[in-house]
Amino acid sequence: MTRRRLIISWFSSETLSQQFELCGVNESSFVAVLTDDLSSDSLKSKAQSGLELLGCKYDFFNIQWDQKNTILTNLQSEGISNGLSQADLVINLAMNFSDEIIQQSLLAEKLLLSISDSRFEPYSHSVTSAGIIQRSNRIKALLPNTEVISVLSETGTNLQFATENLVSRSHIGVPRETGLNTKWPSGSVELFPFIEKLDGEIVLMPGDIVDNAVHIVKSPVVFQIRGGNIVDIAGESSEVNLLKAQLESFADRDRAYSIKSLDIGLLFFRDDLFSGPFDPEKTLAINRYLRGGWVTITSGSETSDSLSVTLTAANVAFDNVEILVGGNFAATLEPDMYELALMGL
Repeated sequence: MTRRRLIISWFSSETLSQQFELCGVNESSFVAVLTDDLSSDSLKSKAQSGLELLGCKYDFFNIQWDQKNTILTNLQSEGISNGLSQADLVINLAMNFSDEIIQQSLLAEKLLLSISDSRFEPYSHSVTSAGIIQRSNRIKALLPNTEVISVLSETGTNLQFATENLVSRSHIGVPRETGLNTKWPSGSVELFPFIEKLDGEIVLMPGDIVDNAVHIVKSPVVFQIRGGNIVDIAGESSEVNLLKAQLESFADRDRAYSIKSLDIGLLFFRDDLFSGPFDPEKTLAINRYLRGGWVTITSGSETSDSLSVTLTAANVAFDNVEILVGGNFAATLEPDMYELALMGL
């Protein structure tokens, strides 16, 4: 099948400029851009062009990685610390910063947007989407009046949890709080249910994905969930052994089997993105903060994931309002004419 070319790429000056504007950058802003020797020249050039399109002030600060200078001492150096102190937004094109580094530096007081060109590669066949923010806002508007969220499938998945004490987090590439490492591209709503009351079944079917192992499921697997914990995994031995190995290798054994979150992807994919259920390109698109219509269920601790599995054909409803149907957006989240036009549809 020949895939039609898309109109707008994620990796362009125009796209970056639009995202920077969503982050609040305007003519009066000062933006500090952090780079290192591994930052690609292409990404630096496109980021610079994107900032120039907005007419803001900006400066680039290069972090030197060597034995004499740690990440923290670099960030605390006079030149970089002066730049950070003045910045309305910090754009990180360097290596990823740990939460500890962020909290021990001036980054703790700043809006931080981290961009890596490697995050763009899996989405070269998709399209930038203003619809991501629209869909995030629709879900956020539904949550206060929702009592029960259901994740179901025709093959047996059945998870239902009350929204009491539910915490939600939007990943849309727009930093809202200082000191948080906001990554882009991204586009999902992540839900953290009260797991002690979570019972049910998760059924992985051929074509679903085990994220941690970058693996496409070949035969059905059934997870039994009781009190928010995975208590049994049944299915063909090779699939079950892979899943159990992922869980058993997790350092925090007390939390390895505990369900912690559910992600609803918000990026609109074209129907012809994948050639079939076992298309290897599906494993490239496993960033759970983007893939539209797919649902990722994750176990582990607050800081680390022991296992993430993705259902590619689930139904999700907020009470009686359908959000996803069979792995596609329901009417509540469907793209508008503008987004369809961007997709060449």
